[in-house]
Amino acid sequence: MIIRRYLVKETLKTQGAILFILLLIFFSQKLIKILSSAIEGNIPRDLIMPLLVLGISNMADLILPLSLFLGVLITFGRLYSDSEMVAMHACGVKKNVTYQVVFLLCIFTCSLTMLNTLWFGPWSNIKQSQLIENAKLNPSLAGLLSGQFQQTPDGNSVIYIGNVNNNNLENVFIAKVKTKDNERPSIIIANKGKTGHDKEGNQIITLESANRYEGNIQLQDFRISNFHNYLGIIKPKELDMNSDDEKIDVQQLGLTELRTLKTPKTKAEFYWRLTLIVSVPLMAFLVIPLSVTNPRQGRLSQILPALLLYLVYFLLASSIKANAGKGRMDAEFWFYLINITYFIIALILNCWDSIFMRKLRLKFSKS
Repeated sequence: MIIRRYLVKETLKTQGAILFILLLIFFSQKLIKILSSAIEGNIPRDLIMPLLVLGISNMADLILPLSLFLGVLITFGRLYSDSEMVAMHACGVKKNVTYQVVFLLCIFTCSLTMLNTLWFGPWSNIKQSQLIENAKLNPSLAGLLSGQFQQTPDGNSVIYIGNVNNNNLENVFIAKVKTKDNERPSIIIANKGKTGHDKEGNQIITLESANRYEGNIQLQDFRISNFHNYLGIIKPKELDMNSDDEKIDVQQLGLTELRTLKTPKTKAEFYWRLTLIVSVPLMAFLVIPLSVTNPRQGRLSQILPALLLYLVYFLLASSIKANAGKGRMDAEFWFYLINITYFIIALILNCWDSIFMRKLRLKFSKS
């Protein structure tokens, strides 16, 4: 049917534009946070783009339902304000066509939401955690900041580099402050150096014309060594996958694992993900009658109440997730209460102009 294709096309265009704008806003916020962490030296520079790409899943959790909600609200509101929808109904197009269009869009958006919530979201959170933990255990020598004293992850040494240019280092200072067994404290100074990797994946630092000062002031025993090339090898450490239930990140678990574990955090995360999936058809069903506008009233007459209902729904859901994760509320009870309440509201709004509701309103108005 031509009308059905037209409505789907217009709604998808609006939804796509809203999705792009929202993703751009959230993407910019995420970029600012990651860049600030990279400037402070908390994460290496080569992880900026991977973390940005993997962070799209967290952005899409709230953006996908909102894009469909606003897409239907704006598109249908424009059609009503321009009297296009009135002309369609006058030509014999039934209101069921709008429900069919919204149902098709719900299937498409709900499929993306389920894919992101059930698979891509937990996978991306695991990858982000692994990248950050690996960067902490095995910091890249090429990612060292110039002009700053930085401590190694084990806390045994302090490194200062005057200038970093790709893999070339200048004015290198390395002080080993914590020693093991009979090893003595030492200081290494070099004017130039470079970094690289070997075939086994080990990091290699080569210092040219390096001087090493080793000794203890209490024993007054010092050794001074000169090196034409001082070679240091740093072997990568393996990640320790902690299986402690208290330290498990619930965002990295699948839906079946969340259902199996009976902790407050897993239960709250389980019903939060169900809320993200259920919200797509629920909010789309709710927004259909709210998109009906009178050309004399203007478009804002229905947009503000619709946005208020949407914000209240997700604010309540996020509040329940936070409190249920701490064991203060029952996530299951409040999940059913909020969604059933909003379903009743949507049902009343969709049936408000039906013959039954008109007779019922007339009966109460007379009484």
